[in-house]
Amino acid sequence: MRAPALVLPLLLAAAAGGDDAADDPEPGTREAIAAATTEPRFLSPWVADLPASATVPSPAKFLGHVAGAPGELTRTEKIYAYYRALAAATPRVKVDVIGKTEEGRDILLVIVGDEEALGDLDRRRADMTALADPRRTDEPAAERIVSDPRTRPFYLLHGGLHSTETGPPEMLMELAYRLAVSNAPLPKLIRDRVIVLINPVAEPDGRDRAVDWFYRHLKGKTDYENLPPISPPYWGRYVRHDNNRDGVQRKLALTRATQDAFLRWHPVVVHDLHESIPLLSIWTGTGPYNANVDPITTTEWHAIAFHEVTTLTAFGMPGVWTYGFGEGFAHLYADSVAINHNAIGRGYETFGNGTAETVERWLDPERNRYTGKPVTEADWYRVVPPPKRLRWSLRDNTNYMETGVLAALQYTAHNGPDMLRNFWRRGRNAVRRGEAGKPYAVAVPERQDDRGRLVAMVNLLRAHGIEVSRAAEAFKVREGEFPAGTYLVRMDQPYRGYALDLLLPQSYPADKAPYPAYDDVAWSLLVAMDVATTVVADETVRGVPLSLVTEPVAYRGTVAGNGPLFLVKDSGQESLLAARVRLARFKVEAAEKPFSSGGVDYPPGTWILADQTGLRRALEDAAAELDLAVVSAPAAPEVPRHALDLPRLAVLQAWIDTQAPGWVRMILDDEKVPYALIQDEDVRRGGLRERFDLILYPDTGRSLKDIATGIDPKFRPLAYTKTPEFPSHGSPSSSPDITGGFTWRGLQNLDEFVRQGGVLVTLGGASAVPLDGGIAREVRHATVKSVYNPGSELRARFRRPDHPLAYGYREKTVAFREDRPLYAVRRSEEGRVVMQWGTRIPRDDDESGEQGKDRRTTRWW
Repeated sequence: MRAPALVLPLLLAAAAGGDDAADDPEPGTREAIAAATTEPRFLSPWVADLPASATVPSPAKFLGHVAGAPGELTRTEKIYAYYRALAAATPRVKVDVIGKTEEGRDILLVIVGDEEALGDLDRRRADMTALADPRRTDEPAAERIVSDPRTRPFYLLHGGLHSTETGPPEMLMELAYRLAVSNAPLPKLIRDRVIVLINPVAEPDGRDRAVDWFYRHLKGKTDYENLPPISPPYWGRYVRHDNNRDGVQRKLALTRATQDAFLRWHPVVVHDLHESIPLLSIWTGTGPYNANVDPITTTEWHAIAFHEVTTLTAFGMPGVWTYGFGEGFAHLYADSVAINHNAIGRGYETFGNGTAETVERWLDPERNRYTGKPVTEADWYRVVPPPKRLRWSLRDNTNYMETGVLAALQYTAHNGPDMLRNFWRRGRNAVRRGEAGKPYAVAVPERQDDRGRLVAMVNLLRAHGIEVSRAAEAFKVREGEFPAGTYLVRMDQPYRGYALDLLLPQSYPADKAPYPAYDDVAWSLLVAMDVATTVVADETVRGVPLSLVTEPVAYRGTVAGNGPLFLVKDSGQESLLAARVRLARFKVEAAEKPFSSGGVDYPPGTWILADQTGLRRALEDAAAELDLAVVSAPAAPEVPRHALDLPRLAVLQAWIDTQAPGWVRMILDDEKVPYALIQDEDVRRGGLRERFDLILYPDTGRSLKDIATGIDPKFRPLAYTKTPEFPSHGSPSSSPDITGGFTWRGLQNLDEFVRQGGVLVTLGGASAVPLDGGIAREVRHATVKSVYNPGSELRARFRRPDHPLAYGYREKTVAFREDRPLYAVRRSEEGRVVMQWGTRIPRDDDESGEQGKDRRTTRWW
């Protein structure tokens, strides 16, 4: 059987790429790399040494060791210093700052290419901007750009997003150097035909914490099964592993920086470098694939992956595979900025140890299973599986990752013109589908229950590059009549697929799914944000005169009338939390029943504020900042009410799991809500009621036993404190010893807090504390059969719509549910009420690799 025409030249090029006759190896690097590699089959000829240069510093010279050397990791500052030294030494490298972290560290973008391309970088970037929009660049114009020999596709690499996946920032220094100085056929081919963009440390705050943690607690320890925790308790200021799941909401500085860089540079590929799965897994997924993604994205996705698998397998490197990980339906991750914008989003999982030491690893066939089979068994997509037992080093990891990336860049160098054409075609296809097929638009009325959520959604869509316009005049379509000023998202735009993905509810085709969904299957903004929209299938909407929204949307609330009483309708405004804090010194009451005033109906939960010194000015400031509508009334309504006190608030987190509390802390900090952060030692010490009125314990994936016992005391003392030697530690909280958990006595202290009149609010899995711990005695595990719901938005109804927890909600609403254990409470007057709390039911790929890669999503309701 003859090989396809595309495959033969690629295989020949792969063989040619192994010829490094054009380079003299830097003395000692071949020997150092061989010594750090545990088996010859874990090394390819492409990365077996470093090319020598008399003028450009290599990582080996700059760091004092080769990338991936045993027992060595590099802090962000030194990584950045290396790239800046590289840029100072060669015109083939440039460095740009694309953002700042929450703690003020730079986020870098490193650009590598030939001198001519980097000397005319603005022109090359303008070419990609032109190809991104087929409305301004027709097919002949696109072909002129693609056919111009000066045109280069951009290929963007992200490293260090997950801080304990320590290998990518080390490897990328070596890759950048190799591409900048080598005259071997393959690096020169890539340099001449591709511009490589490198985000070397996507999470700089977490990188420094992880490196400090390694040198403080892990260095020199090689008994992998008995290591202390491989991760510090914090990575970024707020979020640990779920930072890659911020793709839709853009809350984190690192997400905004990298997404904005994508929309500025328009790379044809965004490639995330991760670690967890043996030995190199290349993301393509098992399906079902997202129907809003252009089909040529999926085919190109697989073409690149199979080239990488073929190349590394031809070198004799075992354990390289694709297909069997994830499904390809949800595109919520850092790389998804590409797939959602007509480029290719890709990812690697190499085996990473989470430590820089060389260790013995065993691939447990029960824990390391994909598509129902152990990863150590051969399958059609994994013809040469990894061994069951192996010694694995940071350099082994580097060899696999760097060789794979070079293969991907080789594919791009050979197929760049077609990849650029496909990039343009995907945008053209999106515009054509929006012109010819339903829906033609989504209408978003300006009048909403909470205009703040409207503002958030419109600004978020625009931040994602999705065009939002406003109707210049009133219009009528089959779906209804809309006033001037209505927001319209027309679908004849290049990012139509992503607009549909964000604005229409998802319907996961479970009947076509060969394996369980890997992650959430619902993320619609109109559902999650509870914004009223209308999907328009009437083609006449295309004739509505529009003005494009070009600036962030904002509204200012007002105070109407002179009092003496003021009313604030509770229609679910998220800003009410912040407003209560702004009005902390004033007495605020909430109506417990609906009432009317001045001919206007007000729902339960409406705020009632009697005249108080300084109130009017404070209301004006809060209304303007938070877009509140405050209305005066001549007299207090005759309605039952209660005071809205501001409790002394504590956010509780266990040292063993700080993830979800980080998201909660971010929300509270954004809203300027004061709180105390308390942890294991506070719970153990007791006396909680003396300090707090309300303790909020956010979601956790840990069992009651884990919460009580915490990190094993055998590692005591396990310090997380700021010292001159470890300056990144000790923030945002610190402890001389983070082992030991709440203890069972601590759980009794929480029970005492409740018995003494304190309020304990638990979210998600944290509810194991009051439920399984016996604080709430009437709740028990339900006997009803669980329903499989991977990250789904479900319709829900309040059994007691008059309860204060229901204020601002409609009786019928939506709740986000993951697969979790079910609990039930029996009430004689209500029958049995089924509730759900707890952690996600584990799947085969959860905690894959003993490193413990967290696959939970952080959601609570």
